[in-house]
Amino acid sequence: MDTRAVVLVLALGASAGVGAAVAVREALPASPIVRGLSIDERVVPDGASPAAWLGSRRDALRERVVRFHHDDVALTATLGEAGVEVDVAATLAAAERVGHEGPWLRRIREARRARRGEIDVPLVWSLDEQRARALFERLAPQVYRAPVDARLDLANRRKIPEQPGRELDIEASIEALRAGSHDEEEVVALAVRPIAPAVVVSELVNVDVSKVVAVYETKFKRHGKEAGRAANIANAAARIDGTILAPGETFSFNTHVGPRTRKNGFTIAPEILGDEMIPGYGGGTCQVSSTLYAASLFGALDTPDRQSHSRPSAYIPMGLDAMVTYPESDLKIRNTLPFPIMIRAYLPTPTVIRVEILGGDPVAEVEHHVAAEHTDDFVRRIYVKSELSEGKVRRHQKGSCGYDVRSFVTLRYKDGRIGERSYTSEYKPAPEVFWVAPDYDPSELPPLSEHTKTVEELYEQESPSPEGQGGGYSM
Repeated sequence: MDTRAVVLVLALGASAGVGAAVAVREALPASPIVRGLSIDERVVPDGASPAAWLGSRRDALRERVVRFHHDDVALTATLGEAGVEVDVAATLAAAERVGHEGPWLRRIREARRARRGEIDVPLVWSLDEQRARALFERLAPQVYRAPVDARLDLANRRKIPEQPGRELDIEASIEALRAGSHDEEEVVALAVRPIAPAVVVSELVNVDVSKVVAVYETKFKRHGKEAGRAANIANAAARIDGTILAPGETFSFNTHVGPRTRKNGFTIAPEILGDEMIPGYGGGTCQVSSTLYAASLFGALDTPDRQSHSRPSAYIPMGLDAMVTYPESDLKIRNTLPFPIMIRAYLPTPTVIRVEILGGDPVAEVEHHVAAEHTDDFVRRIYVKSELSEGKVRRHQKGSCGYDVRSFVTLRYKDGRIGERSYTSEYKPAPEVFWVAPDYDPSELPPLSEHTKTVEELYEQESPSPEGQGGGYSM
């Protein structure tokens, strides 16, 4: 080939190379995000700032609902409340790599596919662990289930097996949330840890139910307006009957008895709200807790949590009562004996509640006596009741003095040791309450007793509704 031909071929080759370079340059994407690219199945709009567009999308997705579940628990929150949101910078970085990385031919192909709507970049999510942990801490009480110890049903001669409890595993739940897809209708399984009961069925045989550590019983009425109290006493007693306490274990009355509601088997009965008796659910439950407290005291057990009533109780001496409300005020008893014990609570007759502490011989002889440190007189309170017929009067509540008493407990142990302790109980005065018709002359009421210190003014009062009452405690 002569020299002119070689020059011509080289010239033609150079010309073709320039054309190819121009074609490649025109096919490759010029902007950071190729035209037609989708992010989370939405096309990035032309002419708009990708960062602003994605930031708006992030803000909207914070309101997306995520559902958490575990067995019987179903809870909801927004992604924003859970600390989950779109990582705008990381998502844009992933989108900008399309058509901008690798050999030029691959870049050209990716750009063409993007224009045809064939490439979708998923969202990159971030998790604020502090916010997620705060959410799970708020949800934890709704997930928690206290373990239930195995117990003996002596009346029916059967063993009631234990039920393990559970608590929310916050750290594992955070990781489950982190691993989620965060799509519409997302459901995240909550992670929980089991809580083992202190007493299982296999351990029930370890309690020697033939031996009585201590026993206490109180009486009640069951007819007329006392029928509700009697039903609640029987219900509460059945819920603690057969409970096993291992050495060192603490019993919670509220945990075992539960809320005093109709759903839980309780009924309307008189209870105390403020300084007056009203109808409410659960009246009478405190007689069970008081009888249990007295049995535990004479059994030389420890009582980490106990409150006295606001007034003396007719069924038990001052200093031996134990007031309970759900969930505010509890009675807690710790087994300080060297052997497991069982609480036996039952009605030996229709009008007696009896609590026995079973499991061994008594470890001590226990004496209890009280001394009044202060006494308060009560007032007479008069309510005008428009529903009473002309000239009618009714004594709604008998007045009683208030007392500050100190209990003295002496324990003479079988090994010769002597233990002593004391504690106080405060009982406030209860007003003497009369309901009178609007035209009634208060001067015709019975004379004031020696312990009535004053008479409060007349005023109207609506009759209480049992369905609307709450916050009182039973006697």
